[in-house]
Formats: sequence, structure tokens, C-alpha cells
Amino acid sequence: MPQFNYQGRDKEGNLRTGQRIAANADQLNMELTKEGIFPIRITLIKERSRYFEKLQDWFQGQTLHTNELAVFARQMQLLHNAGVPIITALQQLSSHTRSRRLANALDGLIEHLEKGESLATAMQYYPIVFSPLMVNIIQIGENTGHLGDAFGHIHQYLEFEASTIKQIRSTFRYPIFVLITIGIAIIVLNFFVIPTFSRFFSRLGVTLPWQTRILIGISNFFVHDLYILLAILIIATVLIYRYLRTPEGKYRWHKMELKIPVFGNLLKRIILIRFCQAMAIILNSGIAITQSLILVKNIVPNAYIGAQISEMQNAIERGVPFTQAIKKVDLFTHLERQILAVGEKNGELSPALNYIGHFHANEIEFDLKRINDLMGPLLMGIISGMVLILALGIYLPIWNMINLVHS
Repeated sequence: MPQFNYQGRDKEGNLRTGQRIAANADQLNMELTKEGIFPIRITLIKERSRYFEKLQDWFQGQTLHTNELAVFARQMQLLHNAGVPIITALQQLSSHTRSRRLANALDGLIEHLEKGESLATAMQYYPIVFSPLMVNIIQIGENTGHLGDAFGHIHQYLEFEASTIKQIRSTFRYPIFVLITIGIAIIVLNFFVIPTFSRFFSRLGVTLPWQTRILIGISNFFVHDLYILLAILIIATVLIYRYLRTPEGKYRWHKMELKIPVFGNLLKRIILIRFCQAMAIILNSGIAITQSLILVKNIVPNAYIGAQISEMQNAIERGVPFTQAIKKVDLFTHLERQILAVGEKNGELSPALNYIGHFHANEIEFDLKRINDLMGPLLMGIISGMVLILALGIYLPIWNMINLVHS
């Protein structure tokens, strides 16, 4: 959702400024008016390139990892349950956190709390750090007097997110390293090794086998015509990137990536776990199902599944039961829908969602191990094939010359 800067006056005439996420400027105007803030100016914040933003944040020490946010939620839960005032707890955590972005956000929360604002309202000023999911759970916790439990729910969700990210990075670290090494090897061979042998064979004036001619042709293309390939790749990348930024392009790509062999099933399982975990936590916090689906849709990174969640939400608003509406989401098997149906009937929908989420969280470890087991032999096969082609292309002419000399 887009992010806006706003300026306004409260009932006492004090100037209020901040940042908020909203569907559009009109919705933000209505939300601020309900809170007693009369907007003067609302401007859309232009989204920076994600790559540029991450690079700039890295240089400025502004990166914020999920595990750091999970630790913050856990510490806030412990401090709140111990009876420590919220402002004092935030001051302690702000002085000890390693992330400058989180520290700046906590300092800002302290300022807003000292002005008499609630914690949930103060968190809305920092949407990059505190997601709408976190804000809504904290708001429910403040209204019901169970703020410690709210932080516990947030910690549970963020801890799962951090654990999943860690597992995925651990699985793909070795294959990515090998692929980078293969790429460097291809560049070195085509720019330095093969041209040397090409000049040597050309001086001999012998007939070269087809393997050697292919290697020399590829090397000549790299040396003399690489700019054509780079220009084509750059143009294609820009066009594809621009298309994927459109709603239609994003929808089609996200639908297609779920059908990629092996990786598509893994991605689908990750989205399913995120859906179940988030829904269970939100329902435990006391938020209505339709509002829960809006929050879950915002944290699901797949536009295709997001559209299906919107259809599910519309169906529930028309009076369709949860387990009937969930058929519109292409994530659950028939057995899992039956489990949810039993949970809904017994008033235990949240535990049923938790069960499905934990089941797939355990299964994902086997998926990642299977991918890792497949990637190892596949990469070794690629490397072996490259070595074989290179050996045949370089040494076949030499063997032919040796045979001619002996004959």
C-alpha cells in the first residue's frame, strides 16, 4: 500500500506531522479526522528503488533484520509483564539495540507517548519498522489490557519468519556460491584461456574438430561481440522489470512462480505457513475474520494468492462460512479444509490453523533438504560437463597432431 506524509492540526491547534500507510489520500484524510487531526497537507511518498534503498540503508547502518524485531517484541513482553513502564522499557531497548533504524523508531515512540498518544498510534508513524499487522495486534492488546500477550503473539510470528529466512539462506548459500564460481570460470576461460589456444591452433593451420570450433566461436563472441549480448540483456531486463511492476505483470509472474518445479511447491508451502501463522495470531488477538484477511493479504508477498484472499474476504462478507470461502485460496488440500471445518464448528479455528502451520513448518525442513540434495549432484554435473567440453575442445586437436606425427 502507498505511504503518505501528512501535516495537520489537532483540537488544541498543535501541528501534527507524520507518515502513514493508507489505500489512498481520501482514506487517510478520514482516518486522521476520526482521530481528531484535521489534515492540512497530504502528499504521497514516492517509492524508492528497493535495491537503492537497501544499499543506502546498509551504508547508513539503517538495516533492520526480522530477528532483531523479534527480540524487541520478546523483550517488551518480558519487561511489560515485569511491571516496567512502557516508556522506561523503550528507553532501555533503544540504548541497547544494534539497529539504528529500530533505535530511531523507538526514540520516536517515546516522544509520541510523552505527548499522550497510545502505543499503537505512535507505531503508525513508523510503517517501515512496524507493519500494520503489528500495529493492529498492539491496538487490540491495549484495548483489552493484554499488551504483554500482544507482544508475545508478535514475537511468535516474527520468530517463525526469522527461522524460515535463516533456513532458506542456509540451503541456497552453497548453490549460489557454486553458480557464481562457475560464472567467473566461464568469463576467465572465454577471455583469457581459449583465445590463447585459438592463436596457437591458427598458427599450426590444422583442421579443428567441431568441439574446438564451438569453443573458439563462443570465445570470439565474448571477446568481440559481448556488447551486443549485454545490450540485449539490459533492454530485456528493463522491459521485463517495467512489466512486472504493473498489476497484471506481477499477478502473472506470481502465478507462474508457484508452478516452477520443486521451487514452486516450496514457495507455496512458505506462503501457506505465513497465512496460517498470521491468521491464528490475529484471531487470538480478537480481530474479526474479515479484518484479519486484510492484514494477512498485506503480508503475503504473492499477488496471485493475495487476489484469492480478497475473493475469500468478499465471500465471507456475503455470509459464506470460513471453510467454504477458503476454497477460493489455492493453498489448502481437501484434508486441511476438513481440519479447518472441524475447528470452525468447535470454535477452535485458531488452533486448527496453528496445527496446519506447524505441520508444514516441519515439512519445509525436508523440502529444503531435498532441494539441497538435488542441487549438489546437479551442480557437479554442470561442472563436470564444462570440464569435459573444455578438455575435448582443447586436447582433441593436440591428440590429432600427435597421431599425424606418428603416422
